[in-house]
Amino acid sequence: MTRHYWMGGNRSYEEDRFFDESLDKSLWQQAETSEQWHACWYTGMPDPEFFSQVGPERKINHIPGNNALTVKSRLHQSLMELRERMERQEKGGGHLTERLAFVPGVFSMPEDYHDFQQAALQNPDKRWILKPKNAARGKGVQLVGDPADVPMESSWMVQEYLENPHTMHGRKYVLRLYVLVSSISPFRVYLYHQGFAKLASAPYDEENANNPYSYLTNPDVNALNLEADVPVEFVDFERYRAWLREQGHDDEALFTKIEDMVALTCLAALEPMRERSRVIGADTRGCYELMGIDCLVDGNLKPWILECNLSPSLGVCAGPESGGDIEEGIKGALIGDMVEMLGLNRPAGADSADSADSADSADSAGFMAERLVRETQAEIANSGGFKNLIPGSDPTVYLPFMALPRLADWVVAQALSDRPVKQPRLERWMSEETFSEDQVYVYDTRLGHLSSLNETASLIWLMATEGAGPDDIASTLVDSAFKSMPVAPEAWAIRNDVWNTLADWVNNRFLVQSENHLAERVALESVQPPFPETSAMMSMVLACGRFRARFFTDSAALVNRIENLLQPMAVSDEAGKDSLPRLEIVRDTPGFTLILDGQVLHPRLPLSAVTPALANCLATHAAKHDDIAIDAGLVAGPDQAGPMYMVSHSEPTLRDALTLALSAHWRADYGRGALLKASGDDHIEGLGLPLQAPDLEGMLLPAMAGMTGNFAQVLAVLVPTSEPIEDKSGVQAMTVNEALRHLIANCCSEDGRPLDTGGFSRLAEWLEGCERYLVDMNNPEAAAATLSGQCSVRTPQKASGSR
Repeated sequence: MTRHYWMGGNRSYEEDRFFDESLDKSLWQQAETSEQWHACWYTGMPDPEFFSQVGPERKINHIPGNNALTVKSRLHQSLMELRERMERQEKGGGHLTERLAFVPGVFSMPEDYHDFQQAALQNPDKRWILKPKNAARGKGVQLVGDPADVPMESSWMVQEYLENPHTMHGRKYVLRLYVLVSSISPFRVYLYHQGFAKLASAPYDEENANNPYSYLTNPDVNALNLEADVPVEFVDFERYRAWLREQGHDDEALFTKIEDMVALTCLAALEPMRERSRVIGADTRGCYELMGIDCLVDGNLKPWILECNLSPSLGVCAGPESGGDIEEGIKGALIGDMVEMLGLNRPAGADSADSADSADSADSAGFMAERLVRETQAEIANSGGFKNLIPGSDPTVYLPFMALPRLADWVVAQALSDRPVKQPRLERWMSEETFSEDQVYVYDTRLGHLSSLNETASLIWLMATEGAGPDDIASTLVDSAFKSMPVAPEAWAIRNDVWNTLADWVNNRFLVQSENHLAERVALESVQPPFPETSAMMSMVLACGRFRARFFTDSAALVNRIENLLQPMAVSDEAGKDSLPRLEIVRDTPGFTLILDGQVLHPRLPLSAVTPALANCLATHAAKHDDIAIDAGLVAGPDQAGPMYMVSHSEPTLRDALTLALSAHWRADYGRGALLKASGDDHIEGLGLPLQAPDLEGMLLPAMAGMTGNFAQVLAVLVPTSEPIEDKSGVQAMTVNEALRHLIANCCSEDGRPLDTGGFSRLAEWLEGCERYLVDMNNPEAAAATLSGQCSVRTPQKASGSR
């Protein structure tokens, strides 16, 4: 069967001829259009629809999501995210994190503009290099003169200029490495044994910052140097390594570092490539990526990654006298070896010899694992001049750097390793969980989102956070399925789902790999617990007006702080409690998060802010239908009988000061919060919310039992003020409108909504039946004495004044 190949993108045939020449023409015929092809060689990145056609028998030379490497600013971001994850895995950094120290600092415009200006100010002698984020061949690259002139547009980035480069014959050079990602599931990465040292065309001179031919090595730039005898010079790795040895350097040690740098760089983009492929629906068995990676070697023979190039140039840049013939031979061999390794020159279906067996073994985990291992071994055996880096000779080396290995990575690593491979263990990262019956809720402490897990996911989460490995969890699920299903479960599918589910949680930063076994982790946590206090469960039913809820928390420090404050609202009636909404406070990182029926109301609260937030939640849910909830102080009269006083909270700095002052003067009960019900008379119900004492550094006080849940008339509404009033009595009558202006901001209807027209009218009518006074907080004793006289009047009277 003749298959068709198509070459697209914006590049000349001279650039792509090696691919054309490498294909066996007895098997391949060039397609006339882009509609029908079995192999696509595309320069640049094709549109997403191209990937809808790929699969095991239809291959394209790109992987969706490769821009995590091939866009300069994304490359730095990907590596920094990998480094952050490794620092977390190693509890602050260690030998794995140190292996990632091969990328110069980058500032991406415009978001890093101020950070760059600060860095430039603090390092006046440091040089910087300005680069377009998504350009190639040295276009737009220049040394920064005045940092103040750096453009702020999003198309630019500034990179730390690496001083003290290693030089060859007095000239700066950059190594061009050819890297192939042949598969992302399982992940396979190769480095070609040949490449080039690309030399600048002028001697390196630190003082001559204005000469691009001295500090830039791009062939397209140096080709313009008319003063150079050899403007473009490539030295292949065979000659380069021989020269290193002549200089007394250890070329093997250098290339070992380079191989590790390349593998880790590709790993930084593994999850973005997997996720983008999933989003656009690409069958990644038909995707591969050949990249040109540039690295600089400094004077200490340490490699630094500079950039990863999409669709690296395959044209011959150097002249015959400066390595052009060798360059052509290496690039031709590179593509030829790649074509053979990918199996493009094998007859169609040659890789499906086991298809008959697979039909009978589709559900067999053993068969699937065997197929993945066999494919990997066959590819490595046919890799020609490519050296396999991942999985590599020791697959365990790079497993910790994966966010989490997928099942395909795991079975290949197990098969190719010469010693037992331990399952990865996971621990919480930016997440906390809470429970409701047999369901788990996971709270994202980074984004403030709460997710509910189904029964299977809940089991996976609980086992993983207790230290079980992915295959241990899968085995439990398979055993359970055997007992409950009429037919044998698909073991491979269950295993794959478990590994993928855990990987998704790791990518969301809910979990992270841990290097420690469960026993070691528990021992570590006993010394350094994630939270300083001992867990203590608190559970009660709270009643506030018409609102009832089951309240939970498990923080000992919080329980100690709020237990007595909530007691006035606690009810002992357990009937129907399971149908009540769930109100909970979970420990966050940092602080605490208030959640009502799965909805995050307030994330990351400091301990001091939890009670005010909880009180606000209760107050705003106290009303139903046409009720009016009023967040105000309440204090009984001097004889504790009959009507009470309501104190406005319109002045935040005074808060409950007047309520507590009157209570102390009269030795009367106090509370906070009132409910004016839609039906019935004008009595209010005390809500029992805690009070805040301004003169006691904000200390919270529980409402008194006598003021909670009881109904009473309000004799007067009091509005405290810090401004002196003329009347020596300490009080001054107010109109209804004046009182409304102070009270309305702390009133709400159902679900915390502002009062509508009907509610506003109802509140105004209610205020008509109350006395209304402005109270001078500079003379509270006089005010208390004056108001005491009002208590002789048990039937509220209307104050004079118009509405």
